[in-house]
Amino acid sequence: MIESIPNISEGRNGTIIRQIIGAIEQNSRAEVIDSSSDCSHHRTVLTITGSELDVQNAILATAANAIRDIDLREHDGIHPRIGAIDVVPLVPLIGSTLEQCIALSHTIGKLLAETLDIPVFLYEDSSRLSHRRRLEQIRKGGFEKLKTKLQHVDWQPDYGPPRPHPSAGVCVVGARGPLIAFNVNLRSQNLNIARQIALTIRSSNGGLPFVKALGLLVSTNKHNGVQISMNLTDYKRTPLAVALNAVFTEASKHKVEISGTELIGLIPAEAVVGNVRNMPIDKLIAPNQILESKLSQ
Repeated sequence: MIESIPNISEGRNGTIIRQIIGAIEQNSRAEVIDSSSDCSHHRTVLTITGSELDVQNAILATAANAIRDIDLREHDGIHPRIGAIDVVPLVPLIGSTLEQCIALSHTIGKLLAETLDIPVFLYEDSSRLSHRRRLEQIRKGGFEKLKTKLQHVDWQPDYGPPRPHPSAGVCVVGARGPLIAFNVNLRSQNLNIARQIALTIRSSNGGLPFVKALGLLVSTNKHNGVQISMNLTDYKRTPLAVALNAVFTEASKHKVEISGTELIGLIPAEAVVGNVRNMPIDKLIAPNQILESKLSQ
């Protein structure tokens, strides 16, 4: 079994999102075990599981619908994005290996390029070039700068044409280990505070290892204010409890209260350990957000 977590640059139009999920169910035997949409991020994160062929067919169906229905020229979400089907991670689960996921990323990338005429970049363990291993390296400049970026010899896609799709941009595909996407909402409208906290805790600025973080201003029915949006790329080496305690500590320095937290997608059971400000992490996670609980259904 392989897990894929395609990120789609649509978080508002329920019809488009339902059509994409329906296309997966009609065109593959993969299961959509979780779906999370955010209107401020303007993004939907799906969690799909199945065999290599099941996942391959699911991603092709997802991409075909996303490219048909999403126009990034009209996209105004706050989350960084360079593609209608922005990023397609592949994660080994039961009975599969990282090497299998790497091979599958090449197969999917080649098929996406050939059937949908979209450039594909490989990232993380699938990348063949060190300067484009990390997603943020590939996303730098955003959708708006893709045409110029792809003209550079160092930024020719791994598969597909050397120009972005006019409305769907590019797609990034790659094999990696499990990742935790977690947001912390602050009781503040001060974006500078959120950005400063993100800069302090993220590894690229000398903060916590294996932590990526952005300070964002969001406006939804759940939260209207600033947010620390985090990705933990190795939760065994920097546990979620450590990252959350760091955010709480930095927020207190700015005299800002935490108004809530939000897990995006699913989390491995073994990552739900430790305490944040004397509160067990499992109090912040709903039982149906545990990956293993979905797999056993």
